[in-house]
Amino acid sequence: MKQTVKHTIYILLAVLLLNIVSYFVFIRWDFTANKRYSLSQVSKNIVKNNKLPVVVDFYVTEDLPQDMSKLAKEFLALLKEYKSLSNVSFTINTIYPNTSEKSFKATEAGMQPIFKEFRKEDFDKIQKIFIGAVFKIGDTQAVLPLITYTTPLEYEITRLLKQATHPRKPHIGFLSGHDEVPLTRMQQLISELSHLTEISVVDLANDIPPNKYNVICIIGAKDYFTPLEIERLTEYLNQGGRLFIALHHAVGQVNSYNGFINRTGLENMLEDKGLKVKYDFVVDNNCGTITFYQQYGMFNWPSTVSFPYLPIITNFSNHIITLGLNSMLLPYVSSIEQVKTKSPYIYTSLAKSSSASGLQQAPISFNLQKQWKRSDFQRPHNTVAALLTNDDNHSAIVTIANAEFITDETIRAGHTDNINFAINSIEWLADNTGLIKLRNKFTTFAAIKPLDEYTKESLKYINFFLPILIILIAAGINYRRNQRKRINRSRPGYID
Repeated sequence: MKQTVKHTIYILLAVLLLNIVSYFVFIRWDFTANKRYSLSQVSKNIVKNNKLPVVVDFYVTEDLPQDMSKLAKEFLALLKEYKSLSNVSFTINTIYPNTSEKSFKATEAGMQPIFKEFRKEDFDKIQKIFIGAVFKIGDTQAVLPLITYTTPLEYEITRLLKQATHPRKPHIGFLSGHDEVPLTRMQQLISELSHLTEISVVDLANDIPPNKYNVICIIGAKDYFTPLEIERLTEYLNQGGRLFIALHHAVGQVNSYNGFINRTGLENMLEDKGLKVKYDFVVDNNCGTITFYQQYGMFNWPSTVSFPYLPIITNFSNHIITLGLNSMLLPYVSSIEQVKTKSPYIYTSLAKSSSASGLQQAPISFNLQKQWKRSDFQRPHNTVAALLTNDDNHSAIVTIANAEFITDETIRAGHTDNINFAINSIEWLADNTGLIKLRNKFTTFAAIKPLDEYTKESLKYINFFLPILIILIAAGINYRRNQRKRINRSRPGYID
């Protein structure tokens, strides 16, 4: 009896000690595959090096639906992990906007409420839900207006901390003067980049100021570059500069059924460094669709068909720029290949077409009603995006043989990885690799790569004949078993 009492006392003391320790020390185990709920090293470094007091006002509705309640708990748990690592004051205030006055203050603070319909006591009601936060870091303030299931929480929190604690932002220049894609058609890209970078327009009419631009972006230039302009870009690279080039190279005009190559002079500069953009169109059986109108009598009827000149790219390298990407749509893209030069630049392929892809030499004429055959896709795995790096002066060039992929129209059509590729490329060039890792960390579900027609056909026959084969085998086994039983029963002395 005494022994039992002694053991009970020891257990109670151990539990008490554990609770005391857990009060002062925040510990959490994360068993998810990608460590979704564990802070990455870049986040740990930023929060530990932060010298400014942090106050987080977390606005959250009290009676949340079950799934959103889980999201709120995850956010709070993540904030506590940041707090546990902070070397300065880190205050977390949970605010419940449960009155009209508090609701107004939440909206005034920048929160974006959502409205959810639910049923209560046989009546349909609308619930106003707040779930967002205001970060006050020193004298600066940043708002996370709405937290959703797709919000990369660690990325957003770390980005806000870095934004407040690193006043000098990388300077990104967008080249103008060659009929480039206007910034007004790339609002989503500009919006994303503006959080952590300074953005301005670059004109090659003058020399590029040394050490001013971390990255210069050339998006869809259509006009030819003069030798002097190429010289200025080359000098920028020689000084350790970095370029993101999205070429307006293969041009498709569906209305006139024409496809041709647009030359700008950038192709020659890239080829001198070991990267050749070919004069062709990549076609892929894994592709987007196009709608055109056919005349039937007095009427025009829309027809939607697969259009291999709109390849959907799902084959990416293991480079940090493309890590976590699932698919990109690249309308009218040319292939890229490595060429031997005496240049110190190292070539790396970033993205390729599928195993069922091919090349069409330019110029071409589009036939929207073409019946595509297997023979049209006999040139697989064509590189469409590549990287050049120079270890001698730390310059680098990311090249993608398409410019329309980054326009707002393409992004709004649902091709979100298009913008992820552009942002990852620019941030990597700006030496912001830590945040790329955080953004990619939350890509937890990889899209299933579409099957080509030949694989689909094979699987169709397998699915048809395999069950029949299994049934026949099972019937044969059962027949043999019954036959053996009949033979055994005919033997003298057999007992069933």
